[in-house]
Amino acid sequence: MIKLFRNTRKSLIKENQTTKYLLYALGEIILVVFGILIALQINNWSENRKQRTIEKVYIENIKIDLKLNLKSLKNFIAERNNTITSVELVLDFFNAKKTLDVDAFNFHSLTVMEWYPFENNDNTYQELLNSGQLSILSNKTMKDSLQNLQNNLSIIRFIESEMEEDYERYLYDKFFEIIDLDTSIENLKAQVSKSETLPELELTEVKTLLENRTFKNGFVLAQFNSEDLIVEYKNMMNTTEQIIILINQELDK
Repeated sequence: MIKLFRNTRKSLIKENQTTKYLLYALGEIILVVFGILIALQINNWSENRKQRTIEKVYIENIKIDLKLNLKSLKNFIAERNNTITSVELVLDFFNAKKTLDVDAFNFHSLTVMEWYPFENNDNTYQELLNSGQLSILSNKTMKDSLQNLQNNLSIIRFIESEMEEDYERYLYDKFFEIIDLDTSIENLKAQVSKSETLPELELTEVKTLLENRTFKNGFVLAQFNSEDLIVEYKNMMNTTEQIIILINQELDK
């Protein structure tokens, strides 16, 4: 092909057909440029395809993380509801609405005081964020929603921090100061295993706690914080479910 173009140019020059030669040369240039543009387009298409493949892998992994979060959030909502139920039973003893049952008091007090912070599964998102590759996510709505999810988590972390401080100040210090913890825990274990024999708790110790307003207020705060956490867990669940819908739509493209 190149030899044909060269011979044609020579023929036109020999025949002194300058105008035709210039037009022919221009045609050659256009043809070469057109070829370059096609090559660039093919290269760009190939690169975009590679980027899209990588993006889909990240999106799939984000979806896996989100599904783990949904399962975890459901469990944490159930735990917070259990805490609220236990708080209400303990407060009934404080307010003399129920006849004192030291075993029940011990069981529900420890149920309230045993809690864990929510563990967020966002390894894939953090990997993209820390590596500066978050821009690989082409769906802006999905990217904004993932950021909103981090905002939900920040609120949860704040409430958990407040709750931890309240527990240490109002519940743990008072309980550990008055109650023999060995007996208390053994009593709890025996109740969980439904043992017929329960380690006996000191009635005077329990009554001392029931007269402590600070200890009572600790349970009130535990209920308050648990209710707030349930609201935020549900908000996070809603955001998570919306993102999963967006991800499914994106993967179907």
